[in-house]
Amino acid sequence: SSGINAEYGDGEVSGVAMTRHLPGLLVTCSADKSVKAWKGSEGAAVCVCTREFGSLISLHTLAICPDYGTMLALGGLDEGLQLWDLASNREFREAFSIPTQGS
Repeated sequence: SSGINAEYGDGEVSGVAMTRHLPGLLVTCSADKSVKAWKGSEGAAVCVCTREFGSLISLHTLAICPDYGTMLALGGLDEGLQLWDLASNREFREAFSIPTQGS
């Protein structure tokens, strides 16, 4: 079967998002409080960065801003809503060739 295969690790995937702004980007969140950004091509995905959201009990959903393709909104238990700009992560910027601000 066709599709992208990715090894996630601990916890089940509870949310998935993609954006037209960055082809090949797949973002997942998990009940173990982790968010992972994947770069997919030709049926495989490589995790380019990960972040733990320790202030949340668990993560249940995520969305990518339709106007700014690297801004995530994450929903979970306890603290409710968290925001994370993927472009603030150096590994993410390098994987998707995003220049640093001011460059």
